[in-house]
Order: sequence, then C-alpha cells, then structure tokens
Amino acid sequence: MKRRILGYVAVMATVICLCAAPSFAADNYKIGVGYQGMFNGNMLNGLSVRGWFGPNTAIGGELNLFYGASKADLSFAGNGLGSADADLWMAELKFMYAFLVRQNSRFYAGAKIAYGQYDVTGGPNFNPGFAELKGRAIIPGILVGAEWNFPALPELGFNFDVGYNYVYNTNTGSVVGNQDVDIDLKMHGINVAAGIKYYF
Repeated sequence: MKRRILGYVAVMATVICLCAAPSFAADNYKIGVGYQGMFNGNMLNGLSVRGWFGPNTAIGGELNLFYGASKADLSFAGNGLGSADADLWMAELKFMYAFLVRQNSRFYAGAKIAYGQYDVTGGPNFNPGFAELKGRAIIPGILVGAEWNFPALPELGFNFDVGYNYVYNTNTGSVVGNQDVDIDLKMHGINVAAGIKYYF
C-alpha cells in the first residue's frame, strides 16, 4: 500500500515538474517571428522579430526590416506623360518595457531608433531621369502599445503601437542630371504600427 502511494506521489511530482518547466520558461522569455506594418500616411510592410525577457517577461525588444517600392504616373505640362519610381528600405530597433503583464495581454511603452535610405527618380517619358532624389534618414522615436493573444491560440501574439517619430535626414537631388538641389524633407509626426508574431 505504501509502495503504491509512493508511486502515485512520484508520478504526480513528475507531472508537476514537467508542467512547471514550460511555464517557468514562458514567465522568463518568449521569442516570436512574424509581420509588422507601419502606417504613416502610407504603409510599409516588413519582417519582424520580437522577444520578451526577464521576470514576468516585462522587458522586450523588436527588430524590424522594412522595404517598399512604388511607381506613379505623372503628367507634365507641355511635356506629355511621365512616371516616377521610388524605393525605400529601413531597419528599426525597439526597446520596450511592459508596465502591465496579464495572462493574455501586456501594455508597454518604449523607445525606438531606425535608419533608412530612399531613392526617387522621375520625369517625362522621353527623359525618365529628369529629376532624382536620394536620401538617408535616422529616426528616433517613442511609443506606447499593447500585445494580446487569444486563449485558444496562445502562440500567436497580436500587437499595435502608437508613437512619435523625429526624422533627421540628408538629401541630395538633381534636375536634368547636372543641377544639384538641396531638399529638406520634414517627416516628423505620429505613426501607428501593427503586427502579428508566432512565438516559439
């Protein structure tokens, strides 16, 4: 009888330990990979990696890689139709701290820094390189946001951020291939980002 009771205790202790191990891991770190989009007038889509670490997974970091390209049709007075091509890539790093961590959600605030480069070329059809703009930007910012998951899908995390960016940019441009122009773009302002991650 005692041997049977000890057997039950051993089985229960094993089950508790096996269940507690992933729970302990979930309380100290979680890493997810997925999608992140940034809405700032237009939208940038990118690959995102987000991790939560520390006690109760309150300290977070996120790395985003964005790329966008567009083509626009233009009309030039007296010069017929034309077009403009633009492309942009950007890398963004976020540091976050969750003030509230619940079973299925967390509320956080943080800071971010991004670096990007862009290239715009356009002109009438007979001279598509009529005007060109090249630039690079360093973008610091602050943010607040939330992340949540559904109990039936605990491995999926949905998030949104609202933040303010300040843009330091350097731009060089030319018109008709030989006239250099200085262009100062002001792109400061509020932006919204949203994403979904699969946590391992």
